[in-house]
Amino acid sequence: MKTILVTESEFAKAAEIFHSAKDVRCEPAPADEAALAEAVIARGARAVIVGVAPYRGPLYAALGQNNGTIIARFGVGHDSVNKPLARQHGIVVTNTPGALDVSVAEHTLWLMGCLVRKISQLEARFRAGKFAGEVGMELRGKTLGILGFGAIGRSVASIAHFGFGMKVIACNRGSSAPPHKNDDVERFTSDPEELFRASDIVSVHLPANASTQRFVNTTRLTWLKPGAMLINTARGAVLDEAALYDALAAGRLAGAALDVFEREPYAPAHPDKDLRQLENVVLTPHIGSNTREANRRMAESALENVRGFFAGKLDQLTRVDQL
Repeated sequence: MKTILVTESEFAKAAEIFHSAKDVRCEPAPADEAALAEAVIARGARAVIVGVAPYRGPLYAALGQNNGTIIARFGVGHDSVNKPLARQHGIVVTNTPGALDVSVAEHTLWLMGCLVRKISQLEARFRAGKFAGEVGMELRGKTLGILGFGAIGRSVASIAHFGFGMKVIACNRGSSAPPHKNDDVERFTSDPEELFRASDIVSVHLPANASTQRFVNTTRLTWLKPGAMLINTARGAVLDEAALYDALAAGRLAGAALDVFEREPYAPAHPDKDLRQLENVVLTPHIGSNTREANRRMAESALENVRGFFAGKLDQLTRVDQL
């Protein structure tokens, strides 16, 4: 029976799925790259299922010692996997598109609600013994700009428009044409500046790659209206956190909510620009996809990729190593 090593955090999130696999043996393994590489060698494993931790060297060398190997991402983003290095060692890399769309979209809306009604700061004051409110803002009629109109962005648009009565502008760089007819989107654009200037709230859903590195930077943040808000549930690398701190501390932006960070666990971009020190920021530890339902779907999808790989059905895998 073939062994699949699953990093411990991911194994714990969907233990029932991994334990119930009868045709393969799923075993938890350390997420630390050096320890995971050692486990691959010790077990002779040809397949690993990994989370968001970055893998930069030893894992590829360890898997490369075996004939035909796969790294299956438990999730959608794959910037943590070095695809050129994987190709160099003949390693297939897959992800689980669609499995977490609902969870991340819903979390985006929860963050938006926390921002406009100032839930986090009011709850903190409540726990400190202060029973005092603060004026919030309604979402109905406000303009939501969605930067990156993939599956998650489309889901956010639908919930925001039909659920909260928001106006939605969507931006896909390079194309102003919608991927399909959308009654929930008022306008499409290929110009990020148009989106930033028109939006009361911008929600970022860009993938992390060379062209989006710190895409939301000082210049683009200045395009936002005074009092606008920003949400990022995509990848930390697409946002310049120091620039965001400056905009928030100066009062040009009313607030921001982040679930992803350039460095995880979070560490400030500069010691004197710690987002945790600002009251008008909502921060969550990369939990957008961490629901029971999404974890189950991601586990099932990752296992389906590994099984397909072992069966030689490479054309049926959700591969990202060829991108």
